[in-house]
Formats: sequence, structure tokens, C-alpha cells
Amino acid sequence: MKNMLFIYALLATAPALAQFNVHVVEVTANDLVYDANTDKLYVSIPSTNGANGNSIGVINPNTYQLENTTFIGSEPTVMAITDNGQYIYVGFAGSSTARRYNVADQTAGLQFPLGSDPITGALYVEDIETLPGNPNAVAISRMNNGFSPRHEGVAIYDNGVARPLTTQDHTGSNRIEFATPSSMIGYNNETTEFGLRRISVSAGGCNEVSVSQNILSGFFLDFIYHNNFVYGTDGTIIDMSLSPFVAGHFNGGYGPLVYDAVNDLVCFVSTDNGGVIAFKRFDPNNFLLYDGMPISEAFGYAFNVVTCGPNCFAFNTEDNKVVILDLTASQTGEATAGSLRPCLYPNPAKEVFSVNPAYTRQFVRAEVVGLDGKLLKTISLDGANLSCDISDLQDGMYLVRLTESSGMVETTKLVKH
Repeated sequence: MKNMLFIYALLATAPALAQFNVHVVEVTANDLVYDANTDKLYVSIPSTNGANGNSIGVINPNTYQLENTTFIGSEPTVMAITDNGQYIYVGFAGSSTARRYNVADQTAGLQFPLGSDPITGALYVEDIETLPGNPNAVAISRMNNGFSPRHEGVAIYDNGVARPLTTQDHTGSNRIEFATPSSMIGYNNETTEFGLRRISVSAGGCNEVSVSQNILSGFFLDFIYHNNFVYGTDGTIIDMSLSPFVAGHFNGGYGPLVYDAVNDLVCFVSTDNGGVIAFKRFDPNNFLLYDGMPISEAFGYAFNVVTCGPNCFAFNTEDNKVVILDLTASQTGEATAGSLRPCLYPNPAKEVFSVNPAYTRQFVRAEVVGLDGKLLKTISLDGANLSCDISDLQDGMYLVRLTESSGMVETTKLVKH
């Protein structure tokens, strides 16, 4: 079931009139991730959703439909997807295990136990992150169920087998993010120590390297990491390039957040005391609000937000909805009346793609960008040359930025196979 509303808002700090499409999928979800290769959202569905509970659901962000569900285990919670899109790792509230979901064939795979503590009992997943460049390895922040503090250390598992070296229990990293394949950032959001941690990762496991207290400060806070900066769910901006320090604050930015690599923006889904949800984007270069809009189609707290392609975002809410936002207009210029979105063909492409010559605007440059925001190649375009050679790129999903002579930019998805 879905609802759609077209909202036009003049955004004071944005360079253009933006058109927002809001779509609602009626499903209870504890977490969600996006896979660019399949162009699908995957959600962990608890038993409270009914007949298809205790499953991983597949949502098409283009049709806004729940297409399939696969039984995964007792009360699935947090998820993490490998950077090659091969697996999704899942934690559970009803089982002291983690499990691997195979994305290509939508089947439940390897399930492995997390062990137990002789005093606090069985261990559960509190946070989970996949190791960059290694689809078989996952980092898990473990917790007990019923004691305080709940933290039981961070461990690295290879195909379900824990590496011997883990971080300490009691006071540690309830929330974790990989900075590089050999390092993580962790945060204690459980006790007033509020330590922001650097963790080294090796073949032997993981080890806490340093702790900075009260740089990020608050119970239940979470964060994301991007390009030497930590962005907290309270709007705090922390520079991690050397010794951590507070670099600034996003005024009015709070709640779950995600980095938008297409537009270089930090995006929040904020909820006020009345349960009203707003989507806000901030510029990480000057910390100012870029644009924002209220979301009247859902109510209450938003739990997690992800990007689901260029200018597409999705989040889950406590009133049992997954909300998909599609920002259809260019963010660097207003789409002209009667214009068509740029067409790349063939798409998927194997070695070369071309730009539709019938498009109403003439583009002078194409930039191929990875989903991490890294510019991979630039191709000059003119009336005689609208083709782009991508034979040197690996198979996968890319973003293509097409620039007009006036500076207007359109961004669209391209699949190489």
C-alpha cells in the first residue's frame, strides 16, 4: 500500500525550486539498507508485522512496493550490507546469533552464535558493520540482555568465526563505524564516560587505541563517519583528522542521518516533541541548512535513514512505515518546463554509454562518480560526441553527473555489467 504527495517548497538557502515526491510503504521495519546493484531497499521486519514477520523484506524504491520477504530468524534488528552488495548481515533480539542474507538470490545463509559471558549470559548484536573490501568479515558490538552496563566488547567475525582479540566489555563502543579497513571509530552512548574511541583492526581482531571523553556527549546518540569527520545524531560535527575536536554544529540537525555523496550534504530526519517529522539537508562545508521539508505522511520518531540512489532517501518510522523521498528536480538549477530527464543508453551498459541527443538541454561534460562520491572519470561532450567509454570501470552501480554550459547539473544512475 502506498500514498504519494507532490510538495513544492521554495527553500531559502537552496539555489533552486525543489520538487519533492513522498511515498509511503506500510510495513514495520527495524532497520533498512540499500543495494545499488539490485537498486532495492532491504528491511528487517519483526514479528509484529504479522504473517511476513521475522523476515528480510525487499522494497522497490521506484515502484514503492514490498516485492518479497524471506524468513531470517527471531526478531531481526540491525543490518549491514557489504560494499560489494553480496551479503547483508543481520542481528536479532530473539536469538544470540547473527546471520548472513544472500542478496542475489534472496535467501537466508550462514548463521553463527555470538557466545555468552559466564555472569551476564548470552550475547546479542547491538551494532554491526561490514569490513570494507571483505564480504566475509563483519564487526559486531555485542551486548548482554538485562544487565547494566550492557556492553560486551567489539569482535570481528570471519565467516562466523570470531578473531581472538576483542575490545573490553563494560565501558566501550556501543556504536561503531569503519573509518578504513584497518580502523574503526566507536562511541560509548551508555554511560557518562561518553568516550569516542579509535579502534585498530588486524588479522588478530580489534584493539582499542585511544579514548577522547565528552567530545560527543549524550545517551543513546549515534553517528556516521565520512572523510575524517564524525557527524552525531545531535548535530555535532567532530574533526577526526588528528586529535578529535568539535568543529561545529548543524543548527536544527538532530535524529538519524546519512551522508549524501551525490550532493555532498549531510541529511537528517528530525522529529519534534509533537511527533512531527522533517527531512533536512546541511552543507558540511559551512554547516548551514541547505534545504528541508515537513513529512506529514508519517508520525513519530524516525529510526534510520539511507540513500537509495541519486536524490533518493528512505527512512523507517515508529508508526510502522517506510518513507521514500524522491527529489526529482535538479539541485543546482530549476528543471525547465517540458524538459525530459536525461536518458543514458544502453543502461545497463557494458563498455560505452551515450546521452540521448533528443534531450532539450545540451550537456558539455559527463562525470562518472562512485557511490562513495569519488570522481572516477570526466568526459567532454558536444553535439558530435555524446558517448562515454567506461570499459575500464568495474561492474556495478555508478552516478553520472551531466553538466550544461550554464552550470546546471543533472544526476542519474548507470549500471555497468
